[in-house]
Amino acid sequence: MGFRPAHIKKYFAWVKRRADAYKQDRRFSREYARLCFEFEWSQLGNKPQELIDAKSKAKQEWILAYLEKTCPETIAAYRNMPAPEHMNEPQKEVKLWSMWWQGENEAAPLFHLCIESAKKHMHGDVVVLDKDNYKNYFDIPEYMLRKLAEGKIALQHICDYMVVSILATQGGFFTGATVWCSQDIPDSVLRAPFYTCKAATDRTFFMSRSRWVGYLLAGRKGFPLFTFARDFLEEYWRKVDAAVDYLVLDYIFELAYRNIPCVKAMVDANPDNNPLRNELIAHLSDAYDAEKFKRYTQGDTMFYKLSWKFGAKDTLTADGRVTNYGHMLDEYDIEE
Repeated sequence: MGFRPAHIKKYFAWVKRRADAYKQDRRFSREYARLCFEFEWSQLGNKPQELIDAKSKAKQEWILAYLEKTCPETIAAYRNMPAPEHMNEPQKEVKLWSMWWQGENEAAPLFHLCIESAKKHMHGDVVVLDKDNYKNYFDIPEYMLRKLAEGKIALQHICDYMVVSILATQGGFFTGATVWCSQDIPDSVLRAPFYTCKAATDRTFFMSRSRWVGYLLAGRKGFPLFTFARDFLEEYWRKVDAAVDYLVLDYIFELAYRNIPCVKAMVDANPDNNPLRNELIAHLSDAYDAEKFKRYTQGDTMFYKLSWKFGAKDTLTADGRVTNYGHMLDEYDIEE
């Protein structure tokens, strides 16, 4: 890494962060803590991509084995489950779901930008789930709500449960709080029996291999991917007081993919799509140019993943010009 001040600062920040994480990881096992350490160290040390992927895969396989051992009941109940009747048929009536736990009126401007874009381009019912109205559609087990209040379950993992529960019980189209929709959603996408953003890869850095994303999911009511994930999360949180990984839902989807043939078939059949979905986030603070912006509003990408943490969100450039983000807010008359 060298001895440049920026590298030294980055190193010591990582040491402090990893020391805290190591203590958390040891709750599961010393081996797991070691695997997490080696994976992060390979990234910090700018090791070859093949080594980083290998370290990531070792960690992933440990997590999968841990989940299989922890939640055997759900896996046994769903293993080799036959495909539900009419599974491959398009959805008839579709609601678009999103989520803001505290309520839509308490949401940040970025969420309002994203949800308004969905309302504009879906041309149908849009429901924002929150801590009160979710009860109109499904229940969250009391022990999960208690563990949320105790700080044992993060709000993100409650939201994961809400996503798969609403799709399991109602079906429809779910978009996360930071997904911006740039153009009308065609019926072939909106009513698909299963749909998610996809760019499948053999790289093992992420558990999903980009075969799915948790921030945009759609499908028929009762599709086994959603019911399996809901039931698995219920079993997991009955038995465990901490998430083994922040992206635990990806691992649960992987177990569904490996154990339920119709889930594998539907995931594999979903074509790669939305190739530019991760590009706009890096250009939000660029000066708005109507011609250049057509790259995001026309063509083969309609869903863009934005973020609270990443991507500068200035509404004006240093010389006073409106940025892409500023233009997007202006389009929906949203104040930053």
